Amino acid sequence: MRYFLFLILLFLPTVVTPQTPTDIAPLVTVDLAEGDVIVGQPTILRVKVLVPTFMPAPPVFPSLEQENLLVRLPERASGPVSETVQGDTWSGVQRGYRLYPLQVGKIQLGQMDILVTYADPDTNAPIEVSVPLPPISFDAVIPQGAQNLDPLILASGFSIEQTLDGDTDIQTGGAITRKLTAKISGTTPILIPPLIPENQDELLRAYPKEPRFTEAEDRGVLSGQRVDEVVYLAQAGGQTQLPAVSIDWFNLTTQQVETVDIPAVDLTLAAPKTPPKDMGDFLRLGLGVTLVLLMIWTAWRWVAPRFRTRREERERAYRSSAEYALAQLRLSLKNHDLSGAYSALDLLKARAETPMDLHKLEAQLALIGATRYGSDAGRQAPHWSEAIATLDTFVRPRGANANSLPLLNP
Repeated sequence: MRYFLFLILLFLPTVVTPQTPTDIAPLVTVDLAEGDVIVGQPTILRVKVLVPTFMPAPPVFPSLEQENLLVRLPERASGPVSETVQGDTWSGVQRGYRLYPLQVGKIQLGQMDILVTYADPDTNAPIEVSVPLPPISFDAVIPQGAQNLDPLILASGFSIEQTLDGDTDIQTGGAITRKLTAKISGTTPILIPPLIPENQDELLRAYPKEPRFTEAEDRGVLSGQRVDEVVYLAQAGGQTQLPAVSIDWFNLTTQQVETVDIPAVDLTLAAPKTPPKDMGDFLRLGLGVTLVLLMIWTAWRWVAPRFRTRREERERAYRSSAEYALAQLRLSLKNHDLSGAYSALDLLKARAETPMDLHKLEAQLALIGATRYGSDAGRQAPHWSEAIATLDTFVRPRGANANSLPLLNP
């Protein structure tokens, strides 16, 4: 039995008891500059970590980044420190932060920890602990006189420069590029609002580029620039303009509100030019002309003969009718053609579908013949007009039977 227990103890895994930190834990303190902070201006926060021995690895500080707070590390932000704590010398590291609030109100940093590695006072074995930061908060304010600014720009210097790439007289389909460069000093360029208004003009189509930011820091004082660029493509002819830009800002040096104005840009958009004819246009034009000529030829080849045939048939039918005879009779009377009048009268008698009383007209024709060919020189001139008037009495009224004589045109 003893041998069996010995074997069990021999093969049991070795249990390692985790090393617990001593009662002397790292000391973390924060030092924040007193007073309110102007929006866009820095306040200094120092975080100090002290341990009773030494740190075999540097502490891992939090970034402190959060919404509406810009965090920058100054040059040589971290450095060694030492202090006397309860009569003993403790060593550690201190880090400085520059905090720039980006909006008005209370800025509160959430719960954050520092990962600290230090040597055990008894064994020098490394001990790793997470130490919470004390609560950190401050108030961000704006100076008197800048309360009505929107957007809020608080700086020691602010300017805007405009450049145009392209002609202001634009053909339809042409383009012009507008670039505005805003330079700011005394704060971060992140606070600069969009510089170019959105396009509302139907004559132009806008293609904005992503804004470009450049930031610099000189002993805690931020500066930089924002560049906005938009390409405008002309859509139609007319007069338009790129709108003016006006931005108010508060000068921290003079404690006054100032204004930066950029004038509007007048544009003249020309109507689109007629594109030059290419070979395809000429081919399409030639094809259209060929089709038109083919249609005309087809009409002449197939329609014209039928039209001529129908017209000739109508002409033959008319010449064989009583209407034709009556028209010829009237024409002969107007022309004082006695022979023609007798010939037309005979045709009228032959072609009239109903008997006609032509005795009066025949008597007048006989009188005209006697006057013309008689030997009595004292007779009056023949009365052709009376014969024509008699002939007009034979004209059928409107609405009569189609086979009767038609109305004669005077």
